[in-house]
Amino acid sequence: MKKYIWAVICFIVCHVLPAKAQYAGSYPMPDGSGTLRLGITGNGQDRWLKTNDTLMKESLIIRHILLKDTQGFILEVTNHSLPDSIRLVWALGGFDSPTPSTDIAPETCRDNIFNIEGHQITVYHGKIMHLRVTQALVPPHIEVRLCDGNQQETPMTLFTSGKKTDAPVFCGTSYIPQGETVYFCLYKPNRQADYAYYMLPELVQSLKHRP
Repeated sequence: MKKYIWAVICFIVCHVLPAKAQYAGSYPMPDGSGTLRLGITGNGQDRWLKTNDTLMKESLIIRHILLKDTQGFILEVTNHSLPDSIRLVWALGGFDSPTPSTDIAPETCRDNIFNIEGHQITVYHGKIMHLRVTQALVPPHIEVRLCDGNQQETPMTLFTSGKKTDAPVFCGTSYIPQGETVYFCLYKPNRQADYAYYMLPELVQSLKHRP
């Protein structure tokens, strides 16, 4: 029943509301196993994006698209008119949250282990005897690093916080040229859901036009 309700909500957000109304800055997994948080830095700004962000909703178009073969989602992020001096900052954490949360609470990051290979991040989380895996796909990045989840006041506060922490969060910065689109994907891997970054544009199109 909970999965059905979540699917209905996501369908409304992705397919019924106009693109401008979809805008938000923090995206949790349906089961709470991870949250993707977005922010901006540069041109005198350093802040996390929020729902109904008046400055950004006209410039950075974000669509949240629910996957059909597994728990998870894709974010389609298009730079409509952001200046070149602005960088996108993204953070992945909170993989041990018991419920979906738009915040990355430090206590839900304690046992999170990150392994990155190119565009793919594999996250191992949970207790050793009950280890779980979540996959993330991220766009081309300028720099990535492990950060301190106790310091999230602004994107760059987190990004420069250092990796010595009991609450690891994985962060990166990405540049999106005007008029171009990048993708994020956070999901539970299975036999039907084993994705690579290059597959995401075609996957998005198929999900947009599914019956």
